[in-house]
Amino acid sequence: METIFQIALGGLGLAIVLALFRLLAGPTIIDRMLAFDLIAVAGVGMIAVISAMRGTTVFVELVLGYSLVGFLGTVALTLYLQRGHRGGRSGVEKGGRDD
Repeated sequence: METIFQIALGGLGLAIVLALFRLLAGPTIIDRMLAFDLIAVAGVGMIAVISAMRGTTVFVELVLGYSLVGFLGTVALTLYLQRGHRGGRSGVEKGGRDD
């Protein structure tokens, strides 16, 4: 059983390393956002595997907190991209016309 845990941790670690490369290399902001999501999900997976290895539920709160941080980071970046980089609204205002 220990071997399975080690393989799972190695695979998740490799996923994080590859996602870090994508986070730094880009080329678009969407690539970086997806890489951040992958890092967050793989981190949660690693914490869950470590929790299973140790046979404890102590790390459940840590998994929930880390998941929440990853989710809020994605929502914040999405709102930032939706509103534009300078804080203004992008696109057509409500009730306005696109002239």
